[in-house]
Amino acid sequence: MRTQAVIATLLCSAALLLAGCDSQTPATQPSEGATGAAAADVLVPEVQPSADATAAASGGIASALDMDALTERRDPERLLRYYTNAIRLGDWIDAAKAWSLDAQMTPEKLRDEFGGKAGPRIAVGKGDNAGAAGSLYYEAPIVIDFADGRPSKRGTIVLRRVNDVPGASEEQLNWRIERTSTLTQ
Repeated sequence: MRTQAVIATLLCSAALLLAGCDSQTPATQPSEGATGAAAADVLVPEVQPSADATAAASGGIASALDMDALTERRDPERLLRYYTNAIRLGDWIDAAKAWSLDAQMTPEKLRDEFGGKAGPRIAVGKGDNAGAAGSLYYEAPIVIDFADGRPSKRGTIVLRRVNDVPGASEEQLNWRIERTSTLTQ
């Protein structure tokens, strides 16, 4: 019975937090005592329910995912926020949708990478845009910390989209994760 009360409280808190969010406002803010541009550009996690709350209530919170991020063409950070929220929620199916088809990412691979008793904390820093051969790229630093004792990972995440080339498919025109490169710390 106590677990249900905790879950209800978490759901109410999450609903209030989401109601106060402006989806047009970037999720960046400087950390206290941070110095330098890199510290000021870290994306702040948006939703972090506990593993128990996620398992019991993923239907209600998962519906809060910004599904329109999957058709994003201007702001690669929007897709990154969608992806990190889906991972935190343990929504492996929706998280896999953020990846390009060429990456061959599956919900099972994501579950094996990020699943466990406690969901990961993911921080994505401000990235850099680059263009090459008809494509746009966005590369950002990423840090993944696990609350269950697994070692942290640090590295980069790279998004790509076709740069409005005639004949490109809708899928190619939208930002998608192309690859990650992380090392265990």
